[in-house]
Amino acid sequence: MRHHPELADAQVSGLLGTTKPTINSIRERTHWNMQNIKPQNPVTLGLCNEQELQKALALALRKAQKAGIVLPKTAVDTEEQPVQDVVED
Repeated sequence: MRHHPELADAQVSGLLGTTKPTINSIRERTHWNMQNIKPQNPVTLGLCNEQELQKALALALRKAQKAGIVLPKTAVDTEEQPVQDVVED
C-alpha cells in the first residue's frame, strides 16, 4: 500500500484485514515490529484480490478528484496510458 497513499485507513483496513491503529502506527513508523515490516503487494500475499484493490483505488481517486486533490502519477497510471511518439517537423 506504500504506492497508494490516496487510500484511506478504513480502505486499507478492509483490504488487509487489520485495524486502523496498526495502520497508523506503521505509517508513523512506531509499530513495535517495524524493523521486520517490508512493503509487499497484498494481492500476491493473498490478503485481497486484484479486483478489490482496483475498486478501492478507483473509489479513492474519485474522492480525491471530488475534493480537488491532485494526486501524483504512479507506475500503474503510466502503464495504463499508451506512450505516443513525438514527431517533429
